[in-house]
Amino acid sequence: MIEGVQRRATKLVKDVEHLHYNNRLEHLGLMRLYTRRIRSDLFDTYKIINGIYNVKTELFFDYDQSGRRGHSRNYLKEDLGWISENLHLVTE
Repeated sequence: MIEGVQRRATKLVKDVEHLHYNNRLEHLGLMRLYTRRIRSDLFDTYKIINGIYNVKTELFFDYDQSGRRGHSRNYLKEDLGWISENLHLVTE
């Protein structure tokens, strides 16, 4: 629904109203709202993991306690699957 508002609002901009929606967004330096939400989720995940937000990371992630070498922020892969599934949306 809100995506439709953005679609209509970009049609009001002179010189781009005739372009396809994706081309209008690119010309105006915008991205789809769905992509912006995924990007925001990735930023928030980074901030939670690195202690920038003052929340308990245990509420959101399960630590990998297997004792392997590496840094102190090893998380179980299953919990981070949604990031890898949506990462292509942000890097395009």
